[in-house]
Amino acid sequence: MAALRLLVCFVMCITTFVVSDDPRIDITETDPPMDPVYDMIIQEKDKDVQLTCIVENQREGYDVMWTVLSNKPNSSAVQITTATRSHDAFRWAIDQPSNTAWRLRIQNAQVADEGVYTCQVQVTAQNYIRDQRRVRVVQIPQISDLDTSSDMTKTVDMDASLECYATGRPEPLIKWTRMAGELLPNGGTEFQGNILAIDRVMSDHAGIYKCTALNSAGRDEREIRLSVIFAPELSTGMRVARQKIGYVKELVCNIKAYPPSQPNQIAWMHEGRSVESTGRIEIRNIPGASNRITSILTIYGVQREDYGSYTCSASNSKGSGQITMSLLESDVPTPDRSNQIRSAAALTSIHLTTFLMLLSVCVLHQARWGR
Repeated sequence: MAALRLLVCFVMCITTFVVSDDPRIDITETDPPMDPVYDMIIQEKDKDVQLTCIVENQREGYDVMWTVLSNKPNSSAVQITTATRSHDAFRWAIDQPSNTAWRLRIQNAQVADEGVYTCQVQVTAQNYIRDQRRVRVVQIPQISDLDTSSDMTKTVDMDASLECYATGRPEPLIKWTRMAGELLPNGGTEFQGNILAIDRVMSDHAGIYKCTALNSAGRDEREIRLSVIFAPELSTGMRVARQKIGYVKELVCNIKAYPPSQPNQIAWMHEGRSVESTGRIEIRNIPGASNRITSILTIYGVQREDYGSYTCSASNSKGSGQITMSLLESDVPTPDRSNQIRSAAALTSIHLTTFLMLLSVCVLHQARWGR
């Protein structure tokens, strides 16, 4: 019985010794790291990929080799390195950072470099041990300037076609949006496809359209400005305004046009007569965004003859437009655009006070110089 136990112990020791001497192989480190979702190494085109293979208990006379199995149909594994010698130094580099490590570098990775990379070493004449990793090459989308629309100008009621094309791997998704989340001409805030077709362009369609090409590797963007030529469109926030005699009143005319109306193309009429800036009446044309102009007619101290119908008109090379509003008498003062109630008497008092202050300063300076 004791002899049997001794025999079993001897066999176990021999087995452990033999197993411990068997070569072991493992690809322990990659750059970039393995993608846990796709279980592969994913790298951008034109960048390097590194795989480090650790081989323990390598037997004398048997070299560590790297092979690649391409993704091409009917392809077979190709040996690319033997020990520290690369079979194509332009594509693959191999070095040995330690006695047990063989590091493969795929240089300037291209789509043709995709495939399964295997680190292997021969154990016997017919037997190999190996470890492998799959490599995928992706390309960040790049929008083609030659095939993508540039800024364009259309006349109202014409059709417009905005096109956007991009290269990339995987094939990029193309989507269209407008700035600030505005609605697209065909409805919705986003459209997918290479061509955004706009039937019968309207003035509201003018603006910046963004083409975005995206895939799992990244994105690229282009902005295309669509300008629409149209006759002036006028609006006002208050078609009927009211004010008490002696108080300040502003009449506001909002003008949208392209090309924008120039100051000499904007006019005000009161009961059919032209209105110009005078001491008591002021007309200001304030440029805004998106080819908009705000024309404000301010009456400093409304008088009875100021009541009636006012017409704001504007023109450009495409045509003209106008809007009419009324100023009626009110029993109580009404606020202006800044929600303030201003009387002509108060403004006169302020102006007089300012004048007296300036006059006092001038007198003091004159007195100093006269000494």
